[in-house]
Amino acid sequence: MAGPFTGGAILAYEVARVMGLRAAYAERGEGGRVFRRGFDLRGERVVVVDDVLTTGKSLRETVEAVERAGGVVVGVGVMVKRGDFSGEYPFHYVMELDLPAYPPSECPLCEAGIPLSVVGKGQH
Repeated sequence: MAGPFTGGAILAYEVARVMGLRAAYAERGEGGRVFRRGFDLRGERVVVVDDVLTTGKSLRETVEAVERAGGVVVGVGVMVKRGDFSGEYPFHYVMELDLPAYPPSECPLCEAGIPLSVVGKGQH
């Protein structure tokens, strides 16, 4: 079980714990995500998990990191699917939400002059 740090790492560890498996997490690094801290995935079958899928970037980077580390990706899963994920691996999700994401140039709230409020990242 492997996930991108942080949301995917928490999910990977909990699912692995319940299943009696090993877990690892991929951190941001130069050129994508990397496994540090002694994680050795050579020859291991790995399911990549994340909490929320929006663009799929974290999942793709984690899949690539698993493959670079010598692991064999056998599936991908998320708790909440907001966007699409395309790949050669079986993909599963717990629930799907239709919540649009806008680039700033197309954001209806920006256009209406409503200020952005960031919650949960240490800013309000």
